[in-house]
Amino acid sequence: MSLERMVESRVLFPFAKGRSGFARLSHTMTTLALAFAITLLLSICTGVLAQSGSSISGDVTDQNGAIVVGAEVHLHMRSGVKLFARTNEQGVFGFTGLGSGEYILEVAANGFSTVTGRSVSIKNGQAVTVDFKLNIAALNETVVVVANGTAQRADEVSKAASVIEGRDIESRRELTLSDALRGTPGIRVQQQGSPGALTGWRFRGLRNSDTSILLDGLRVRDASDISGSALPFLTDLMPADLDRVEVLRGSGSSIYGTNAIGGVVNIVPGPGSGKPRFETSFEGGSLALFRERIQGSGGIGSRAGFSFGLSRIDVRKGVDGNDEYGNTVAAARFTYAVTPSITIGANVYGTASNARVNSSPFALPGAFTTGELHPNAIPGDSFQPDFNNPDQGRRNHLAVGAVRFTQHVNEMISYSIALQRVTTRRRNYDGDAVDPRYAIFVPFGDFTFNSTNNGSTDTLDARANFQIGRSNLVTTGFEFERESLFQEFLSAFGADPGTTDRQRTFAVFGQEQFIAMNGRLQLSVGVRGQFYRLNPSDRPGILQQVDARSSITGDGSVSYFINSKGTKLRAHVGNGFRAPSLFERFGQGTFAGIGFTRFGDPTIRAEQSIGVDGGFDQRLAGNRLLVGVTYFYTRLQRAIAFTSFMGPFNQTAPPDPLGLGRSGGYLNRPGGLARGIESYVEAAPRNGMNLRASYTFTNSDRFVPALGLESEYVIPNHLFSLNWNQRYRAFLFNFDLNYTGSHIAPVFESDFPFRTAELEFDGYTKADLFGSYERLLGERTRMVLFVGADNILNKKYFENGFLAPRLMGRGGVKLLF
Repeated sequence: MSLERMVESRVLFPFAKGRSGFARLSHTMTTLALAFAITLLLSICTGVLAQSGSSISGDVTDQNGAIVVGAEVHLHMRSGVKLFARTNEQGVFGFTGLGSGEYILEVAANGFSTVTGRSVSIKNGQAVTVDFKLNIAALNETVVVVANGTAQRADEVSKAASVIEGRDIESRRELTLSDALRGTPGIRVQQQGSPGALTGWRFRGLRNSDTSILLDGLRVRDASDISGSALPFLTDLMPADLDRVEVLRGSGSSIYGTNAIGGVVNIVPGPGSGKPRFETSFEGGSLALFRERIQGSGGIGSRAGFSFGLSRIDVRKGVDGNDEYGNTVAAARFTYAVTPSITIGANVYGTASNARVNSSPFALPGAFTTGELHPNAIPGDSFQPDFNNPDQGRRNHLAVGAVRFTQHVNEMISYSIALQRVTTRRRNYDGDAVDPRYAIFVPFGDFTFNSTNNGSTDTLDARANFQIGRSNLVTTGFEFERESLFQEFLSAFGADPGTTDRQRTFAVFGQEQFIAMNGRLQLSVGVRGQFYRLNPSDRPGILQQVDARSSITGDGSVSYFINSKGTKLRAHVGNGFRAPSLFERFGQGTFAGIGFTRFGDPTIRAEQSIGVDGGFDQRLAGNRLLVGVTYFYTRLQRAIAFTSFMGPFNQTAPPDPLGLGRSGGYLNRPGGLARGIESYVEAAPRNGMNLRASYTFTNSDRFVPALGLESEYVIPNHLFSLNWNQRYRAFLFNFDLNYTGSHIAPVFESDFPFRTAELEFDGYTKADLFGSYERLLGERTRMVLFVGADNILNKKYFENGFLAPRLMGRGGVKLLF
């Protein structure tokens, strides 16, 4: 019996006979939720009575003993409670009224490396002093949350994780989060054309849909996307009110649920504490690009804090002069500490974009006459690059709102309850206008359509942490998610009636983290059960009484830190899964004008993977050099594949007596696999200089039912990056280089017989260089002037046949006050 069947039988069978499996599960979940609520109520009462006057304070100085004013101090509790403070004019910070427990302090300031102190344990009424000395010539030592969902020092993490700090993104002058992720080991970032074009993130040779996006630890995705991922909005995600981006490479589904097969990206909003601070900036450059930003943060009294960011970008020309793009991004965070152990936080994030979209590239006769399996991609010979379409475009709207209540009850118990809503609105359209320069490619006129896809996802996440002694931290919780999809497609071939479909998901999960040998040994084990509930009204035939099967995933990791050598050894194995999207369950449309066709299968099973990785991290030269290597292997044990337009529930075909005809549409199939090595080097050889480099080798295969394993599309074997950040007095220079090796990509023929050419595109090198000068204008006012260029080598290259921008100069000014 499989593990999933064993778990299902043991979890569901003992409850009342005669009920459906989901009814029994609902009864169980209700009981668990009630017990959880009672436990939390008792914990709140106990915690309020147990409040004490413990405190943590200290000084922050530089390597010469001078005080550092305005340094950000983050106080992390293992439970997830996070408090913020800034050093005052004397370089002093303080947290008072704390309960007993274990805390981690992290200190960051502009121009210095981030420092994390060892874990601090305090008792009731105890006052602890922790001083920090910041160094210019050292590597960052950060706190990582994304690896296990609880705060850990980087040296404690037993999984492959990276942290990209907001100030590093700012020094590189990145426009988008996608640009900020370039150079991260194991990640392939692909932008198909001008700024605002479709952008994908591929972890470790896997697909775009295998990445889970989080906002402050809560999942963000588009319920109306074909794969239920965040892919349609990746290009619109831009830095606004950003503290850092945490990246987990490898499976993370036991903690974060669906889509966390290849990796997880956690967007962490900025902190709010101390005197209010604000900044505003303006920049402009090539492609008639303009960006305006304003952001601020600060404390309100001694208990509340706020941060916000508002950014607007406009591209008024684009690569071919008509690729206009506009995007407004707004983000804000508010926190209120009812007590130092009870916090209420709220996050909002939203984007509103409008973009002109080019006609897709297509294969030319030269792609089929060479006899080669993968001919070279030659513009004008084997393929026609993307070309201007005067009335094709997209409009995207994303809105995320979340509130979280967190309490550190005592040194043993803590919990959090979070509620989030994600709303997406997408419209893709094309008229009959044709650019005269390319009319030869559309002799019968352009294909007109108007496609609307609206999605919403409501998530309730509740989890509790139990600290059992100093060695065990147990996390348990449950998640409820409700998603809906509205889809409508209008075209010259007709119109489908439009549908609204819904899905509800319950999950229970648990994790244990074990610490031994004075923190040198770290073990983590987790398990998650995901259960689905569908709306029966849209299921044909006998499927009205059938629910989708559950997903059971497990996860385990271990690390061992050798203090005397500065060496960390780590290994990780775990399942990942991707829940079927509403489109894969209920997708429909019109096919060649012959009538209404359903592509989806309401009972299709979730995708599932198994992943293994292991490696080491080595600190050398007095924390001035860090080297890491990781081997990874991921196999998609079960995938969801689109086989043909004649779906399994084709309503134009004669009725099947069983309602289960499976001639095509979305079906479960074995998946592919990816394996390789990712490596990195970070160095701080001298004051003000930081170097980072990474190299990733990937061998990725996909499974084609009739042909077996073949090379995966768009996954190059080689990725290399180098970043050099140099500060000299008031000047800051940043050089960023990324090399992408040759890769295979599909390009479709535009007319009969509608063949697909798999072309090999050459590798390319993209180098960016920016410099800035900072000047003090007053006691609290600074001005920063910056100038530079993307793709300074002016390389011409294509992404999947889409022409990428060449040299793009930019410059601007920023005021901080």
